[in-house]
Amino acid sequence: MRKVLIVDDEPSVRFVLARTCERAGVPYEEAGSAEEARTKLRAAGGGKDGVGLVLLDVRLPGDDGFKLLGEIGGRVDSPFVVVMTAEDTMRSAVEAMKRGAADYLGKPFDLERVERIVRDLSAAPPPGQADEPAAHAEERGDGRLREGGVALPDTLIGRSAAMVEVYKEIGRVARTEMTVLLMGESGTGKELVARAIHANSTRARGPFVTVNMAAIPRDLIESELYGHEKGSFTGAVERRPGKFELASGGTLFLDEIGEMPIELQAKLLRVLQEREIDRVGGTRPLAVDVRIVAATNADLARSVEEGRFRRDLYYRLAVVPIRLPPLREREGDVILLARHFVAKFGEQLKGRPVALGKDAEAVLLAHPWPGNVRELQNVLQRALLKLAGNRVGARDVASLVPAAVASERALTGLVEGLLDAEPPEGGRYQAAIAAIEAPLIAAALARTHGNQLRAAELLGMNRNTLRERMRALGMKPR
Repeated sequence: MRKVLIVDDEPSVRFVLARTCERAGVPYEEAGSAEEARTKLRAAGGGKDGVGLVLLDVRLPGDDGFKLLGEIGGRVDSPFVVVMTAEDTMRSAVEAMKRGAADYLGKPFDLERVERIVRDLSAAPPPGQADEPAAHAEERGDGRLREGGVALPDTLIGRSAAMVEVYKEIGRVARTEMTVLLMGESGTGKELVARAIHANSTRARGPFVTVNMAAIPRDLIESELYGHEKGSFTGAVERRPGKFELASGGTLFLDEIGEMPIELQAKLLRVLQEREIDRVGGTRPLAVDVRIVAATNADLARSVEEGRFRRDLYYRLAVVPIRLPPLREREGDVILLARHFVAKFGEQLKGRPVALGKDAEAVLLAHPWPGNVRELQNVLQRALLKLAGNRVGARDVASLVPAAVASERALTGLVEGLLDAEPPEGGRYQAAIAAIEAPLIAAALARTHGNQLRAAELLGMNRNTLRERMRALGMKPR
């Protein structure tokens, strides 16, 4: 088992991580700067007694953590590196994974997760000695990174654990040529993620071309994708390049790929395999150089089983499948996104700064957002369009989110029922609190997959208080 090197300029953080290493039974050393880390890495050397894992903070005195991350990789006995930071989750997560980090941790830490990482990676063979999966080796690019940092769309916003996993996947796949399949409900931001993958790849200076398969008439799909020669069909008055040619040197985004008719899927499969296209009416194949990112809101695996989508095409597209979480699974992101949209569209529509009120935030949190981020954006744009003042309040959004209105009516009905009935033992106030508290705690635990620390943070209390209330209500830990 190799050592862990903890690199952070805050003694309190090093102390917490050192105790975590002790619980995991793994030896460790500490460094407060990049230069001190270099010295300790040189002194430790390789082999079974060397450093197997570096827990690396981004903000360090002198050189930052990303520079040190770039120096660590490349040797056969290089340690794994897990990047840690409390700042700019989206950009730092993508950049860390692009540069070869094994994982990314946002502060404050989930110490149970840190302990698992320490135990697993300190015992694993060095990353330079690990066998690369065949599918990755087949399509890996040259690994060069685009200069100038991370470029991401401004609406790809969120700090939830679910979105951090998406950012990490963007960073991992951006440095390869692998085909990506984005899966998720409508409105979850699949095109934004596709653009982020392109913007952070070696193809960033090339074109990003989008094709919506659901929007093209069936008899025009081949011409749209592969182009056509003059006279190849009625109306083909001139040669026209297709989307594959237009995307040469860049990325082709095939949106709603599940809508492609099955009789046309065989040709797409051949293009993906051979990297050649045949224009409609053409006499010779043309080589194409594109990276494919596809997206679907359908269950393609079920479509395969039902015979509506080719199995071989599915596996060719899903080399790297990435699931985009619906907004209801993105703990804390509703308000981050809402504040962003209010600030952005307030300036555009009103020409002045506009704020989002706490009462409006409560209404937005009560809605399940079946239309996801796109629905949230639409609601706030409509509210801002009618807004007279400089603050979006509950009344401005309540009529636009019926689920929130229904929730409020249900609570009002509960309270009125208690007021009309005979006083229960302990009084009406305590009965109302008891009726709401248990399902509230249960919902918070369900939202955080049983993580009591995160559930307590979600509810605005400390973990000990949450545990006391769970015991008082007879609730067992999940």
